[in-house]
Amino acid sequence: MRVADRRGRELGSDTRAHVREGRLGAERALALSESTLRDWGYEPAPDTPTTLRLHNCPYRPMAAEAPELVCHMNQRFLASFLAGLGADNVSALLAPREGECCVELRG
Repeated sequence: MRVADRRGRELGSDTRAHVREGRLGAERALALSESTLRDWGYEPAPDTPTTLRLHNCPYRPMAAEAPELVCHMNQRFLASFLAGLGADNVSALLAPREGECCVELRG
């Protein structure tokens, strides 16, 4: 969990360094998240203007063996990514759906 937290924050901070300063609204934070997470093997797609679903699980083989551990690690990674991004108005929530990632991002 510590590694997921650290790596998520690093990725969020790196992403934030490439955008203009100022507070991120939920929609802009989700758009940045969508672009970055796509590069990391996720298949993000907006459900609503303030909800981003992850249509795949990049950790599916591991999640099949230990879903509780992998889903919570993934949620921690994404929550830390949002913290590093400075998106305090977006949350990474466990919201499992059959055949998709167990986490969704909500503004």
